[in-house]
Amino acid sequence: MWRDGVEYPGRGLAVGRDVDGVPFFSYWLTGRSAASQARELVVRDREIVVRDTSGGPADDLRHYTAAIRGDDWVIVGNGTQVAELAALRGEEPDLQRAMRGLTYEPDPPIRTPRITAGATVTSAGLTDVVIGAARPYDGAPEFTEHPSLYVARVAPGSALTTTTYGGSAENVIINGRPEMTAIPLRWGEVTDSLWQSLQPSLRVAAVTVPLDRSDFTGAVLRSRLDESGA
Repeated sequence: MWRDGVEYPGRGLAVGRDVDGVPFFSYWLTGRSAASQARELVVRDREIVVRDTSGGPADDLRHYTAAIRGDDWVIVGNGTQVAELAALRGEEPDLQRAMRGLTYEPDPPIRTPRITAGATVTSAGLTDVVIGAARPYDGAPEFTEHPSLYVARVAPGSALTTTTYGGSAENVIINGRPEMTAIPLRWGEVTDSLWQSLQPSLRVAAVTVPLDRSDFTGAVLRSRLDESGA
């Protein structure tokens, strides 16, 4: 369900509906370096922030707003593009089109994909779900490609998902390919399922947020800090 057999997924996200039909999104972090592991997810009223816990300087590649909730929409992703796309939404509500202006992260030689998901969320449910990435073109990394997946309505027990990587901590393989996956769980069980799927030495944080309300109330969060006692 969560890319079985992948040791190092980097950052990942999913947006869909649980087995009861409740809309939700999940976002998770893993890290190899001490700087990447010294982070936490901070859940606020209508946003989730990836924050440094080391006391060091801010770094846009590691510290950013990972999710923003509007009155009838949500955007989730792994970098500063989340705030940029949220600010542009009034001008360009088509997320697939808006994502074409993105490029991958400036972190050679890896060239980490920018992964992003968004949806319309109203009392009628979850619609117009989009997930995509800005990733280096295979064989010609100086170019950016934008694979994406759009679903008008998501069936219960399924989600659109992707991760930045697909290999091991020693052999990082970029991913960013969106896919549909089965989620045979209630939304409140998703974070624990994610957490257990991650390599313990690489876990940083994971959160799942129900989208049947106007804010991020009720989010289920797991963190490396909680387990370390920090």
